[in-house]
Amino acid sequence: MQRQAPTERNDDMTSGATLSGPESEYAGKTRARILAAAEKRFRHYGFGKTTIVDIASDCAMSHANVYRFFRNKTELVDAIAAGWLAKSERVCRGVADRPQPATDRLVDFVVELHRWKRREHLRDTRTHELLSLASFNGRPFVTSHLGLLAAILVEIIEDGNRRGEFAVDDPPTLARVIQTATMKFCDPRLVAQYQDEPLEDQAREVMHALIGGLPPARTRLG
Repeated sequence: MQRQAPTERNDDMTSGATLSGPESEYAGKTRARILAAAEKRFRHYGFGKTTIVDIASDCAMSHANVYRFFRNKTELVDAIAAGWLAKSERVCRGVADRPQPATDRLVDFVVELHRWKRREHLRDTRTHELLSLASFNGRPFVTSHLGLLAAILVEIIEDGNRRGEFAVDDPPTLARVIQTATMKFCDPRLVAQYQDEPLEDQAREVMHALIGGLPPARTRLG
């Protein structure tokens, strides 16, 4: 009788175990191997045609061992997407740390983030689609990512206040406004949808308009 391949698990089993020392290091390396194999499979075959059994085979391990780290394919996509977003966070961190006026860094923050998202989309459309799917589903790590980017924007805005470039009384609110106004240039789904438009020029125009409306330091109250 032909053996039936196991189906994807969706139970509430906690992925992985709490380990320490050499065991923790081994677990980390195993998890990285699984992620690398999964990303390669997803790129070549797509999400729908990839199974946990395929990924396990590529790693020369049992599918049960893969389930120790990831409960299903969705968790794998989430982990890959979280790593991808972490790279974009480093891009934004680099902009914030530049020795430039805050107004320039605010513009560059959006432009550099857009450039990175667009470059990744053109480099690997299939993986970008997977990451767009993760973003669309509103995963918790996406919310954390957006919160971290907002915090970096707040840092730049507060530095602009200290430098006397403008007088923003509520930096967190301005950071949220910037994120909302520039979603078209930074959301991976929209970057893909509007890729034929001059998005970088549009991003600069939007940011210059926002910055132009900020209150100058000399009018600040209190």
